[in-house]
Amino acid sequence: MAALTSVRVSRATLRDLEHLREVYHTTTAEETIRRLLKERRSRALDKLQGSWKRVGPFTEADRLESHD
Repeated sequence: MAALTSVRVSRATLRDLEHLREVYHTTTAEETIRRLLKERRSRALDKLQGSWKRVGPFTEADRLESHD
């Protein structure tokens, strides 16, 4: 079992976290926080990839075109 620790947050932050728990259909605050972190990492990677996400794999025609 993982070691546990406590985190102190304001009541407003707790309300926000409880709201997100309902939105994400998670059962614990930890699950909710992990989901937020995963989404944050995903958005950061998407931003880094930029236009490369729209570029598909190279085709034979692409290879031949580069030798013209």
